[in-house]
Amino acid sequence: MSFPVAVALEAKLNLSDVEKAVQHWLDTVIVPINQNNWRKIWGLMEAVEGYGWDIEFVLKVKEGQVKRVPLHKLANHSRLAGWIVQDISEPALIAMLRATTEVGVVWAWGKEIMFTKGAISPQPAGSQWWAWVTVDNSAEIARQVYSALLSGADGVCFSDLPNEDDLEGKERLKAIGFFSTHLILWKPLLAERSASIEAWQWETNEATGWVWRLGSEEVLCLFSPQSPLPSLTLKLPFTLREGFRSYAVRFPALIRLPFQRKGEKILVKFNAPEPINLVWLTNETERVQKMHQHANRLLPKAMQFAVQWVLARKERLNQEKQALPDIDSQVWSMLQKAKLRQFSHGYSLACQILKTLNALPS
Repeated sequence: MSFPVAVALEAKLNLSDVEKAVQHWLDTVIVPINQNNWRKIWGLMEAVEGYGWDIEFVLKVKEGQVKRVPLHKLANHSRLAGWIVQDISEPALIAMLRATTEVGVVWAWGKEIMFTKGAISPQPAGSQWWAWVTVDNSAEIARQVYSALLSGADGVCFSDLPNEDDLEGKERLKAIGFFSTHLILWKPLLAERSASIEAWQWETNEATGWVWRLGSEEVLCLFSPQSPLPSLTLKLPFTLREGFRSYAVRFPALIRLPFQRKGEKILVKFNAPEPINLVWLTNETERVQKMHQHANRLLPKAMQFAVQWVLARKERLNQEKQALPDIDSQVWSMLQKAKLRQFSHGYSLACQILKTLNALPS
């Protein structure tokens, strides 16, 4: 399964919960299944299939419960992406679960909570693992997502999907939408890491992160600057053939980065790095064009969630009578840009305000 952007839902979920996940650009739901709710879950997968929603189900089971679930009813459903098993060690039962999906994906967890709360989950027996991101505090979501990616996670799962009944829940929900769109932007490239020829953790005085050499000779670099800097130069310890170009994969648009070959190294100049960044070196112009289209398709949603997060956070802080910086003119300008569908400007202004309000790290 290629880099899921998931959320954990309750066993008593309904179709509106799945729809809300779709609306906030999550592509996977994790749902506990047992002998009492399997019919409902099967019905939800059928409904999702009928509506054509782009979301998959990963089902979480315990040994005593799954034995009373008719697996043949769920087998090979197009919306069933895999299983998370808890306290199951019986090889035959795990093999039966694998047989229900085309790719046979099963993740095993030995803890009562399937991921360690508030931190990166311990890597299970297989090579793939996901990060569990708690959403109790919207300002902490960024730190957890960045930590997950820099630790090499193969997917991200948000701990729940908050309700909008109160301002705090509404803010957390819009923060999830904000980060989901960013993860979906990077997903096509992050999903290719499993086929990489080489991968290594990488650290210099300026940055730390990961570098992957993909099977097509492309290079992917995920990095975080060691300290806030206006610009930095990435010194990558290899060279590439002529014809390669370097891009920062980010909103509001991909940015072509200047780079040069110097001996056995490549130097990539990166301006205004964020707390986490993705650099892509490729010579495939068609793939670059598709990535531009992918970013353009997502940008309106990225702006929408950024703007909604700003408004929800500002309203909550006002309700709590917390002192706010003077941002009224910026918020007004942001709303005007959004109203005029100036997605790039609206997105950039919203992110600037979120940093001022300490929702995003600078």
